[in-house]
Amino acid sequence: MFAGIKVFIILTLVVLGIKYSQYLNPSFISSFVDKSVLAPLVFIAICTVRPVLFFLPSIGLTIVAGVLFGAIWGTVYVSIGGAFSTIVGFYFARWLGRDEVKRFAGISKSIGKMDEWAKKHGKNAVLSMRLFNLPWDIVSYWAGLSGVKFREFYIASMIPLLPVSFLYTYFGSKVFTPTSAGFIVSLIIMFVIGAVPFIKRRREKNARD
Repeated sequence: MFAGIKVFIILTLVVLGIKYSQYLNPSFISSFVDKSVLAPLVFIAICTVRPVLFFLPSIGLTIVAGVLFGAIWGTVYVSIGGAFSTIVGFYFARWLGRDEVKRFAGISKSIGKMDEWAKKHGKNAVLSMRLFNLPWDIVSYWAGLSGVKFREFYIASMIPLLPVSFLYTYFGSKVFTPTSAGFIVSLIIMFVIGAVPFIKRRREKNARD
């Protein structure tokens, strides 16, 4: 019965997400927040619940923060919202499926090994995924489903939160001046960070061949 409740909640969130997907986008949120006197609090609240919305990209929201609030205050609001959303994403995934993972780990040797690996190396794995700029919520979901301890997961997540937030909010603050040095430099850094996992994977593949 409890599993049925979980499925019902997920289906409800998906249906609502599809129904209101036109509103769950950075441009609409930008116009909505820009008209609110409580814009910072509204923005932080949206960031906090983002992991259960599924259709709201974290990078797009971070860039919007730069457009709305500027690089400095945008970074502050994104970092606060990101700190809360990391907790929400982790425990949402843990509530949703951690028991199932543990049950499969007990009957599957491969899943059991993966779970043990996550327990031993989870902190470094999370930090690497954060630095390589993998989707923020996906990393939180993975950690919640795996055996990673929350404290290690959270510390590893908070280390890159501020610099990554600043990079994207700074880019957002320069988005209307695409010929400026700040826009070009931040765009190049974003491309480099995004390319690192692919370059690393290719080098590892070449080393094995």
